[in-house]
Amino acid sequence: MATKSKIQDQTFLFTGTLTEFTRDEAEALVETHGGKVLSGVSAKLNYLVVGEDAGSKLAKAKALGTVTILTEKEFLKLVPKGKSAAKKTTTVKPTKASEAKKETAKASAKAVVSKSDTKKVSNASAIEEVQIGKQIWMAKNLDVTHFRNGDPIPEAKNEEEWIQAGINRIPAWCNYDNNVKNGEKYGKLYNWHAIVDSRGIAPEGWRIPLDSDWNVLQRKCGGKSLGGEQLKSKTLWPDHTLGVDGYGFNALPSGGRNYGGRFHGLNTECYFWTASEDNVFRSVFIRLEYDDISKSTEKKDAGYSVRCLVNKG
Repeated sequence: MATKSKIQDQTFLFTGTLTEFTRDEAEALVETHGGKVLSGVSAKLNYLVVGEDAGSKLAKAKALGTVTILTEKEFLKLVPKGKSAAKKTTTVKPTKASEAKKETAKASAKAVVSKSDTKKVSNASAIEEVQIGKQIWMAKNLDVTHFRNGDPIPEAKNEEEWIQAGINRIPAWCNYDNNVKNGEKYGKLYNWHAIVDSRGIAPEGWRIPLDSDWNVLQRKCGGKSLGGEQLKSKTLWPDHTLGVDGYGFNALPSGGRNYGGRFHGLNTECYFWTASEDNVFRSVFIRLEYDDISKSTEKKDAGYSVRCLVNKG
């Protein structure tokens, strides 16, 4: 019988500047060995791993008194094979062998696309659109399974495939809860690798909006505190958060998927990717929940909806 990992079924959070590995590598190690990564300090947290210049999360964990605080080296002692396991995910200068391995991973990911899946690239002439100020937006969430050049976008049909696409930093899409009916109703959820792929996920004549494009839309719709209400649909949201859809944008509460493959927020919130990059691991997204439009960053392995904007050159 295989020995249970010390990480399995435990929860972890990383804070501060890590020197033994990157944040993504550390979190991948936890999930690979059966643990979970939390987004904040709470009573559910078992371990807080601290790097240099750890801040408020460390103070909160100490105050809570139930969290085990580890250094990076102490964390590695919990990992089967220790630092050698972490080195497997360390970025190195590409070699012919590593490039070949990368291509193999891409080919493997494409293989998860069903043979029965038909080519689905948006027909620009059939797209429903709405003009708000000087901008022209899609009136529905993007719902394509192929890039503009005809190549299929790999479908992640389960949690494992979603996580692997993130680890390999390759494009992926899914339906919420892997339910086709949700895809038909709300559109697809895509990771950030899909929306910025050079093959183009936006239909001809359209583009993925930048953070600055959303800022323009927000101002036109009344600013941060009113914009959400103006963009949200009149149906499907909880009664106390229904929108007025003042411009025909019809934002549905399509929910999202985190980098660990878990779905969240259906019928209570929606998220839209922007093409703006915050850093090598995180990107900017827009969130509608109550009446406001909020903005934050998330790992590129998360799954969010997409609204395209007419490309005026």
